[in-house]
Amino acid sequence: MALYSIGNFINQRREELGITQDDLAEGLCSITTLSRLENCEQTPRSSTVRALLQRLGYSGALLFQAVGREEFEISQLQVKIVQMFNSYDRSGVPEALVKLDGYRDFFSKSDRQFYEIIYAVFYKDRFTNDEMLQRLESALRITHPKYSIDNLPNFLTYEEATALNAIAGALEKKNEREAAIKVLYHLRDFYSKDIVDKQEVLKALPIILYNLSKLLGLSGKYDECIEICNQGIKLMKDNARGRYLAVTLYNLSWALVKKGRACDIEPAKQALKEAYCFALVIDRRPSFIERLKKFSIENFGEELPSIL
Repeated sequence: MALYSIGNFINQRREELGITQDDLAEGLCSITTLSRLENCEQTPRSSTVRALLQRLGYSGALLFQAVGREEFEISQLQVKIVQMFNSYDRSGVPEALVKLDGYRDFFSKSDRQFYEIIYAVFYKDRFTNDEMLQRLESALRITHPKYSIDNLPNFLTYEEATALNAIAGALEKKNEREAAIKVLYHLRDFYSKDIVDKQEVLKALPIILYNLSKLLGLSGKYDECIEICNQGIKLMKDNARGRYLAVTLYNLSWALVKKGRACDIEPAKQALKEAYCFALVIDRRPSFIERLKKFSIENFGEELPSIL
């Protein structure tokens, strides 16, 4: 798609989805800027266009060409960081963040938000939980100034969704579990919308459903926990996404046992055995594998086989 047609594309997509200019532009640009973009009278910074496209369900990576060396470098570094964040190897993130910080003078609001959120999530051990929560919420308010737990954003970029997921974790550590559950349900509902790019859904939704099932189980909401586990397991099996499959299967087995019904014992055993198989092949954490073995002995009186 040529650069000149992006405004038309955004206008058409926004109207198809029934999104107002005010909702789409919130925190990213003025309504005047968005109006000029949609009328092909002005093209804002590439980072702003990218963020607008993300809120409309598109990554934006192939829909426009960044202009200006600094904007191009910022865009490329952000893409690399996201790719590393979604992989098992994040060893290159610190160097990439240092390079990105070198372009701070050229940051747009969305660039600054990206940096603040990724830095906080990656270096979470450097902060107390309260500091982490404060940093994440401050970063989210860069583009959603009216954000609160009772006023969660309806349209999200990748960074904003990442921030909310981390905020839920910080709230749980503060023993504000119901607030954390509310945030995770909001994210689940957002990623269930048709407007969200499928690849973004497959990257983000498995961990959201895992985290949500865990908190629901710890809250004694076993039926909800089981429902969310089944959603996550189906999503991951149907799309060959195994990263959070073992832990979600374990959550399912745990919740079924906690319900205390005789009819749930066999399904709980089956879920645990599947969790064990996926843990051996994909997860591979010795501590988690030992937890599964212990759980089987304590709840089913059976030893899981040791694989040499």
